[in-house]
This record gives sequence, structure tokens and C-alpha cells, in this order.
Amino acid sequence: MVTSLSPGRAIVMYGRSLMALEIAHSLGQRGVEVIGCDDVDFTVLSFSRYVDRSFVHASHRKDPDKFIEDLERNILKHKPKDDRPYVLIPVFRETDIVAEHAARLAPHITVAAPDYESITKVFPKDRLVETAARLGLHAPGSIVPRSESDLVNAPLPAILKPADDVGGRGVRRIETLEALAGAYRDNLDRYGVPPVVQDLVPGKDYCLTVICERGDVKASMAYRNLRKFPAQSGAGIVRETVEDSRFLEVARPLLMDANWHGVAEIDFVWDEKPRSEPWLIEVNARFWAGLFQSVESGVDFPWLLYRLAVDGRVPETGPAKVGQKTKVPTVWLLSAIQDILRNEPERERMERSWEDVLAHIQNKGIREAFQDLGQRLGRRGGRMTYREAFAELQKIKTEMREAKSEFPLREDPFIIFGVMFILGSLIRHGKLPPEVKF
Repeated sequence: MVTSLSPGRAIVMYGRSLMALEIAHSLGQRGVEVIGCDDVDFTVLSFSRYVDRSFVHASHRKDPDKFIEDLERNILKHKPKDDRPYVLIPVFRETDIVAEHAARLAPHITVAAPDYESITKVFPKDRLVETAARLGLHAPGSIVPRSESDLVNAPLPAILKPADDVGGRGVRRIETLEALAGAYRDNLDRYGVPPVVQDLVPGKDYCLTVICERGDVKASMAYRNLRKFPAQSGAGIVRETVEDSRFLEVARPLLMDANWHGVAEIDFVWDEKPRSEPWLIEVNARFWAGLFQSVESGVDFPWLLYRLAVDGRVPETGPAKVGQKTKVPTVWLLSAIQDILRNEPERERMERSWEDVLAHIQNKGIREAFQDLGQRLGRRGGRMTYREAFAELQKIKTEMREAKSEFPLREDPFIIFGVMFILGSLIRHGKLPPEVKF
């Protein structure tokens, strides 16, 4: 066991993401040498001042065997010649396969991922259904229909979600049995395995984030999205840290049962009533989109995970700062719409409906991204007018002003080059690439 706090070396995966960038900042600022990797080049991480070098590996989804071969080869290539700490940090969807092959990689590097046996208790999602039922946890009723005939037992309205996917991909709200049958067939065609069909429970979305030592929660924080974009199913654009004790009460038995060792993000739905219990929705054995929110709230999970990998224990840390707000770099889209509203030459046209405004936006991708603003971001019923849309956007602007930006150009200016592939996708196709949207 290494107990020295001398800097080591870490390989940080999924280099295209802001999560990886936050990890690199956390470790690099403490003197840890960071190496980035992904199955594409020209990533955000590859341009960070805190990253020494980067490499490209095969896709873990398209060719998992080649992915592990490439990863092992590069781990050996970059292994320190001395006995300094050497840690592999998976970030997103690759965490599962890295954990599955941890024994193969362990002779060369310390793998900072939960045990694969622990992951299989909560993922794919049908495993969480079984585990939650066995432990009697407060979770929505769920079924895993093995055939279309099983759908008659499904709750309605319901949420249909792919059993083996992440980041909200393929998740659909279902109102009727006919729609459920169609979504079920679509899911089978795309994934080849049955989805999970879950009761639609009332409440707002909350995220609990934790780091554990063999099932014992050592640090935690929770946050909620004040704004999402698009409003119905998009990512958070303004987040706020909240008190996490209610969520921990539900999560602790699950984490202890799984003997969890490492980080996890747990989704809840809660109606915010004083005596009500949050609903356990999903467990992710990986870092989360709101990692910047966690760090800004005083819980530096990347550093805590690195120390857990190096020392076998999580250093003491203080409680999260409740009320902390952050924003993500999608403000330019909102600003584009504000410009449309501000430059309206004819005052009487301010009462035009928002749907009519959208029809005048030429870029199809941006138009689709904003199409539900009037229905869900502002009034809940009827048609939103031009003037009402402007007022709602002004409200968002105020909220944005209070929050710290997740895109640290002042601290790490060259990462701007790493987002060029995002802008290129917008220019060529009128939409964001899938890895960014989710």
C-alpha cells in the first residue's frame, strides 16, 4: 500500500467529456501526471494544460476485445519506471468493461472502478429491479417484459428505458398500451434485449453522488437541475446542491449490500413533501454529468477516488456546500434565441406564438432543440407568446448569472480547440454529436 502523497500518474478515460476535464483539473492541480485517452482524437482533454499526453484506443462498444488489448498495451507503454502510484480512471460507459477485465489490468496499474460483481447487482437496469425488490427499497414498481404479451401487466403511464444503456438514451414516457407495444418493439430492434418498464412516479429529479469503501459511504453530495434543456428530457443547464440525508437513507442499504468500492451516481425522484420518501430510480457505476457541481460544492470526488485507489481509503472531507449553483456551457444557444427576440423589428408581432417563431429559425437542429420551450419551460397550458418566451429567457439569464461556469477557459484556455468537432457537427449537420447530447 502506498501512503506517500507524492504525485503519481493517472490515465483518465473518455477524454471528449467535461467530466474527464474536471478529473484532469483535480489531479493535475495536485501534481499528478495525467494521460488522456478516448476512441477518437482531437478531444477536449487532449488540449488541456493539465494533460501531458493522450492516446487513442478501439471503441469499447464496437470491438471490446480490441479495446482491452489497446488499453493494456498503452498502460504498459506509459507505465512509470519507478514505484510512483499509477492509476486507471474510467469515466463513463467504459467503466463496466474495464471493471470486468480489472484482473487482467491490475498487474500493471491500479484500476479505480467498482468491483464488477458489485456493478452486476445494479446494471443492466433489470438487475437493479431484482436487487431493489430483494432489499425492499423504496423504488417504483417495474417489470422486465420477456415478450410483448407481458405488456398487459405493465403500469401506465410508465417510463420505458433500455436495460443496457446510459445517459438517458432510449428513455421514453408511455401513456397507452399501443404506444408501449411500439416502443417495446423499437427497443428490441435497437438493443436486442427487453427494456425495463417502470411506474411513472410523481416528483422532481435528484442526483445523489457518493464514494464508498467496501459499502461504507465516506463522502456524498446531492444536486438537482434547476433548468434542463430541452426542458422535458435534456441535460441540466443550471444545477443546485441540496441536502442529501433523505437520499442516503435509501441508498445506504443498497451500497452496503453491493459492497461498493468507488464512486457512484444514484438517480431519485422526490415530490419534496416533508414526510415522503424519495424513489430510487437508477444506479450508475461511474462519474456523472454534474461532476463540476460536486467539486464546486466542496466534495472533490476525482481526488478522493485517486486517494482511494492509491491508499485504499478515502481521506476525510467536509460536507457539501448546500445552495451552490453552477451552469454548463449551453448559454450560447439561449443567447441566440434572445437575440431573435431582441431584434424583432415590429412590436405588434411580439404576440406571435412561440411555435411561429420557431418556424423562422432556419437551422433545423437548433429549432428542434427549442421546440418545447413554450410548452414546458414556461406556461404549462396553451400557447406561449413571443413576449412570454422573452420573459422566461430573461429569468434563465438571471439564474445563469448567479452560477459558476463549467467551461474554465480562463484557467485552461486551449481546451477551446477540443470543442471544434462539436461546432463542426453543428455546422455540417445542424445538430450536436450523440456523445455530447447525452
